[in-house]
Amino acid sequence: MPQPKEYDLSPIRATIITFSDRVLSGQREARGARACADALTAAGLGHVATAVVPEQRGALESQVRGAIAAGSRLVLVLGGSGFGVGNVAPEVVREVVEVEIPGIAEQIRAHGLKSTPLSGLSREVVGVSARDSSGALVVASPGSKGGALDTLAVLVPLLPAVFGQLDEER
Repeated sequence: MPQPKEYDLSPIRATIITFSDRVLSGQREARGARACADALTAAGLGHVATAVVPEQRGALESQVRGAIAAGSRLVLVLGGSGFGVGNVAPEVVREVVEVEIPGIAEQIRAHGLKSTPLSGLSREVVGVSARDSSGALVVASPGSKGGALDTLAVLVPLLPAVFGQLDEER
């Protein structure tokens, strides 16, 4: 697979969705979302939006599909990636993506192990919603600031290759 030499990320729109009842109610701050928005802006993405949704499968799926329909090419779901009650973000992402990219999720967990042995408890899911320029990269990530930034540490360097492949003329 050819690697794009250059890819302008400035037209790429991203949406960061925090999947948390506690953030929604104001009991907890969306520190992960803020840190990720800053990191994506620093990486050159042109527009980064944020949203918070309750820990309800339907609410998350609606928000993810709505973000893609509104033109987001990167949708990052923060929270709900564990295996406790209500942790359904990976299942929702799998419903939205056409093609899963398990190697990126494996890289994210491996990177996280450098910081915490708990990284293996997360169930990141990464995939694209379509195999062409209409496709969005959709990611289920831990909601903690550290876990979310571990996700972006792996993801950001891969964005030019991901979008280059999606945008490749056939």
